[in-house]
Amino acid sequence: MSFMRFNPFRTHPLLAHISIAWLVLAALLSYQLGELKYSGDIAWLDILGEGGIVLMTLSWIVALLVSRPPGKVTTLLVLGLGLFMFSASLDLLDEWLHQPSRYWLSWIESLPAPIGMLFTSAGLYWWHQEQFVLNRQLARREAHMRDHQKVCPVTGLYRIQYVQKVFDSSRESETKCCIAMIDVESFATVNARFGLATGDRLLRELSDLMVMNIRMGDVLSRYASDSFILLLPATTSRQAQQLIAQLQSAIRHCAFRLAPQGQAHYINTYSAVIETAKDEPLPQLLRQLQQQLQQQKHRPGQGDATLCASR
Repeated sequence: MSFMRFNPFRTHPLLAHISIAWLVLAALLSYQLGELKYSGDIAWLDILGEGGIVLMTLSWIVALLVSRPPGKVTTLLVLGLGLFMFSASLDLLDEWLHQPSRYWLSWIESLPAPIGMLFTSAGLYWWHQEQFVLNRQLARREAHMRDHQKVCPVTGLYRIQYVQKVFDSSRESETKCCIAMIDVESFATVNARFGLATGDRLLRELSDLMVMNIRMGDVLSRYASDSFILLLPATTSRQAQQLIAQLQSAIRHCAFRLAPQGQAHYINTYSAVIETAKDEPLPQLLRQLQQQLQQQKHRPGQGDATLCASR
């Protein structure tokens, strides 16, 4: 999975500069207090091993800074790895420089590593707690299958190919289900007025809101630019209408901030629901849903209404 590509000097300025400071401090201490060794006294194999440890620790710090948002977990992990890297850097520079036998210097070299491991352990514990909460949220998105190549990068929802898999599975088990299509009203206007980046952010926020308002067994997928597909297993058409109406109500009453410090915007949606027939393929059902939505859009004042076709 690709990095979220945060700029570490903008999202984590203090942590980024602290990480650099550990390396600079290690180099200054070593060069100020040490004397350069003769080439015959240098253990190149030790340099290779200890240098690899420093580079790997630094790469972990960079990965955390560019992939995680600010917070307690990121701070603990970066500080812990930074302290460990500081000790490893002093060990590495010892291979080039003779260090005086000073008691306080040995403490500086040895003590940061165990303290760093304590910080890292605390960070991993809180990361576990964070991941536990996220997994509960993702369970609603992922249902019972995982295929991350079919995930929409904008919304984090599955694409229509995933819905096809679940739909085929329900056919094999002969479980009746309903399919709903939800379309955002005037989404093109949002893109034109606020830009594509804001439009993508609106889609992500809508996706998160819908995920929180569907049942655990339901499957939500992005279908097109501003359209979503919701597969409702073991659901009658009447139950599906109620669920979609509740979902649209949640969207309609949510205030979206499309511009920084701007006015709240409220989103209307169109929807259509079909109870699946025994042998009807999914593409045909989706075409029927699209036709119903187009009919609904041409009727004035029909936003947030739901059309339902029983099969």
